[in-house]
Parts: sequence; C-alpha cells; structure tokens
Amino acid sequence: MVRATVVWDGPEANIIRVFVEPALPSGAVAHDEEITLYRALDQNEEPTGPVTGIEIVGFLGFDRWDALPKLDLLWQLPGQEPLPLDELLKREQRRLRQEAERAASLA
Repeated sequence: MVRATVVWDGPEANIIRVFVEPALPSGAVAHDEEITLYRALDQNEEPTGPVTGIEIVGFLGFDRWDALPKLDLLWQLPGQEPLPLDELLKREQRRLRQEAERAASLA
C-alpha cells in the first residue's frame, strides 16, 4: 500500500494527478495521449522504476479504465480506505463531477 495525494486543476484544465507520498524523484513517461505515468528515477536518472504517480488529461469524461496500468498495490488518500488505482480514480471522478455540477449550477 502507498499513501497518495491528489492534485486537481479544476474543470477548465480538467487534469488530475495522483502521486505517492512521500514524493520521490520521478520522471514522466507518456502512456498514451491522455495518460502520463510518473516513474521513480533509476541510478542513471531515467524514469524506469516503480510508478510514483499518474496524470490523466480530460479526467471528468475519462472512461478508458482498461488503459490504466495494472499495479499490484493499493493507493490510499488521507482519511480514506486503500483502493486499487482505478477504483480510487473512479471514486475521485464521481466526487469531482458532482463538485463541477454544483459549481456550474451556481454560475
């Protein structure tokens, strides 16, 4: 299990980032056009180590859960139960969609 933190840039940017805590020196590796993985740096400062984070562009509408890497660990946000990464992201997506809908209704 890893402890994690979420960074959300809001519905305009619509990018979510989830990182392990404590933060590790990491490098970005494009997984596809929407998904970027962050991996720990090896002794040559190349991002080849374990996954230390993920970034998803277009998160509120993201539905390609099968495109996420299969990781054998649980991710835990503060005050919440540990979950596989895809389940954690689905829960965050539901929460952020509700938040965006509330904000839009007040505008």
